[in-house]
Amino acid sequence: MAFLDMFGKQKEIPTATRADDRLSLVLSYQRANIDEEKLKLFQGRLIELCDEFGYDVVGQVEVVPQSHERTTIINASIPVRVKKDTLL
Repeated sequence: MAFLDMFGKQKEIPTATRADDRLSLVLSYQRANIDEEKLKLFQGRLIELCDEFGYDVVGQVEVVPQSHERTTIINASIPVRVKKDTLL
């Protein structure tokens, strides 16, 4: 039974790893010099665009700015699913 229990449990992420991820995210925001409010508006607009194009957002939307040389790259991860009532 222990073998079957392993499949039902999600792997725990160590607290230190989560803290490192949060610190990395904060540093990315600071280096990119992007206003957090504008980033939240940007994230909201991405969700609206998904809806306009016939997609349902089905998970956590992540928008992360990163500095690369003298430019800022905004990476967005948006888990979506095609709406059932929409034909593309």
